Amino acid sequence: MLDKTQPMLRKAGLALLPLLLAAALGHAGPALAGDKRADLILYNAKVWTVDDKHPSAEAVAVRGDRIVKVGDNKKVLELKGPDTRVMDMEGKLVLPGFNDAHTHFGNATEWFFQVPLTDVNDIKLMAERVRTVAARVPKGIWITGGDWGTSAANAADKNRKAGFEPLLPDLKAIDAVSPDHPLIIRRYDHVYFANSKALELARLSARSPNPAGGSYGRDPATGELNGLLYGTAGEILERQLPPMSIKQKMIGARAVQRDLNRVGITSITDMARIDDISNEQMYRFHVERSATDDRIFRALRKSGELSVRVFAMLPMETRRELVQHNIKPYSGDEWLRYGALKIYGDSGVMFKPFAGNGLPGEWSYRFPGEATVAREIVEADKAGFDVGMHIIGDKAVHSLINWYGDAIARNPARERRLRMIHLWHTTEEDIRRAGKMRLVADVQPFHLEREVAQIGGTLDEERARTSHPWKSMLDAGVVVTLGSDLPGSFNRLHVSPYNPMENIFSAVTRTDKKGYPEGGWHPEQRLSIQEAIKAYTLSPAYAAREDKIKGSISKGKLADMVVLSKDILTVPPQEYLTTGVVHTILGGKVLDLKP
Repeated sequence: MLDKTQPMLRKAGLALLPLLLAAALGHAGPALAGDKRADLILYNAKVWTVDDKHPSAEAVAVRGDRIVKVGDNKKVLELKGPDTRVMDMEGKLVLPGFNDAHTHFGNATEWFFQVPLTDVNDIKLMAERVRTVAARVPKGIWITGGDWGTSAANAADKNRKAGFEPLLPDLKAIDAVSPDHPLIIRRYDHVYFANSKALELARLSARSPNPAGGSYGRDPATGELNGLLYGTAGEILERQLPPMSIKQKMIGARAVQRDLNRVGITSITDMARIDDISNEQMYRFHVERSATDDRIFRALRKSGELSVRVFAMLPMETRRELVQHNIKPYSGDEWLRYGALKIYGDSGVMFKPFAGNGLPGEWSYRFPGEATVAREIVEADKAGFDVGMHIIGDKAVHSLINWYGDAIARNPARERRLRMIHLWHTTEEDIRRAGKMRLVADVQPFHLEREVAQIGGTLDEERARTSHPWKSMLDAGVVVTLGSDLPGSFNRLHVSPYNPMENIFSAVTRTDKKGYPEGGWHPEQRLSIQEAIKAYTLSPAYAAREDKIKGSISKGKLADMVVLSKDILTVPPQEYLTTGVVHTILGGKVLDLKP
């Protein structure tokens, strides 16, 4: 029989809760030995800790840059002192700070100065894009961009549409939105366009003769330059631009890390390089094309501006020189750490090739050969480095697991964090093998969203079941991490969403933002919201061997946290896309998220 007094008691308890909390806030608590007061307390929160031993709490206390207490409001508020900053979360969800498991930060800093144009083929949209970039770039700095008309030209070619006309930009329209910046942008077929500021700086005018192999676009009535640069005319001007210095990259870097902080990201695993070591190499191709110059991170740290923790994966090709430069496995600290080596693998090497996915089905031009890679993985593992390889196709994945298995068999036993980066296609047997070896899969959910239309029409059902097999990998024992691949594909055709809410949405639904395909593409591979959160927090920390210091809201760990505007543990997935970040906390400091 129900006790009718219980609802009344519950109501009375809820009514008294604000008074009890107020009393706790107004009282500094019992005397504590030494200086044990908290610097920051978050209370009245829904804390999802990602700590299996204590998965939820009401409050968190921070001293310095570490978490010192996780528990109920009363116990945590006992650590309040006269100088403690106390923040009422009003029931909001608090999570560990997000950790993006795959970024190209250096590319993002360069994109800061570039106009995204691959999907543009009309002057109104081009002018809007130029205006946006001009508003964020300091006056006087060159703005570049490309390759306008790419998507339209590809669509025309695919549909065999004759008479495609690429956009010819209007000089007055572009000048109006970029009056304070020199600008040069490129079309998909390598016709260039420069604004008046750029032409003026280059001392080009109606009197300028056409260069050999090129010409300047001119107004047919007046002979004045119209900004179009054909052939060598555009190439010459582009070569005259100043190389991007570290000083300029720092401008972009500050903006990029602010953007990351605004969406709750406090850590990244970045594909990076060390400039001194790069200059000791003689590569056949541009192996380090998408690797961040680590001087950017070191300069930000030196100036006290670094606001993301960085785990830097360095090129496998530099392994021997790293040791000579005293960069050992997992050297560094909680702000900038090294320890894993990255190598580029394939562009869709499959057991049974399939057409229509836009991939050449070959090993990457940066791939040095199967025998070389197999040997290098063994040697890197022997030296104590963990390895990660960019891998796409099922045959390539099979080879990589063989190479990892060979390294494990040949070298002394140790804890390993061997990564399969991207991993689009595989087989059930290789999922089982990867799980037994406790491999890490760094996946980017946006890649599935981007490719699903092509995959669905060109891949047979048997292989489709093990394409982007996130849930199957988790169930088999593979450690799955989530990331963005910030800023996007090198050819600029795809811009990666770096907001964790968007990537978590993709991981949980396996649809695009409009809900296609209905129910999700192979919905049995969807992650739960709890699994997706772990893959964006604790699992990337584990992969970087930093799970002892971050990745969960646990006593003794770094106080990196994010406060969300909605409870993504309970709201429908579609609401993830409208969930904002209320606070980002890094090392116990509440960051200023204002633009």
